[in-house]
Amino acid sequence: MGTFAKIQIVWDMADLFMGLMALINLIAITLLGKYAFDALNDYLKQRKEGKEPVFYQKNISGLENVECWNEPVKEKI
Repeated sequence: MGTFAKIQIVWDMADLFMGLMALINLIAITLLGKYAFDALNDYLKQRKEGKEPVFYQKNISGLENVECWNEPVKEKI
């Protein structure tokens, strides 16, 4: 792009797009923050109980359609 436009225009566009990326990231952080804090609280609770922290879907409220973090199936021997 620098070969087709003046350097000031290139810098102005870079500033604009960096601002847009920051705005999108702030929105994503706001939407995902609840789940992150739930996971952190579950982690801290398990550490306080002296357990090795393991995350399961059922311990984080609001998680649906998750393909991982399910409890392992206990096989009968």
